[in-house]
Amino acid sequence: MRYRLAMAVTAAALALTACETVRDASNSVSNSTDKASVCLDALRLANFTPSAQNLEKTAEDAKKTADDLGKLADKAGDATLRDAINGMADQVKSLNAPNLNPASVTDWAKKKVNAFNTLVQACA
Repeated sequence: MRYRLAMAVTAAALALTACETVRDASNSVSNSTDKASVCLDALRLANFTPSAQNLEKTAEDAKKTADDLGKLADKAGDATLRDAINGMADQVKSLNAPNLNPASVTDWAKKKVNAFNTLVQACA
């Protein structure tokens, strides 16, 4: 009788351990998928390009893109990724109508490349 009880307790313990291992593996896969999804969306938004044709629309689009990046950063579970997305959002947000001229857009583009590279590294 004790032998059967010991076997039942051992089997239950093994089953719980197996379930925990499966749950941990599932969480790891889910986190990787979430990060990949966030990265894809962030990189798509980071591809924002200003238009020299309509400066007012460019400023509006920059604000919307920066807001979208900020919301996406809130979804990022990884602090490095969240910081990189927020950095890109800040860079895009810095492009506003009073600052738009060929020289400022060129300078902005250089800074954007740096922010983009930081984002790519955080996604790797």
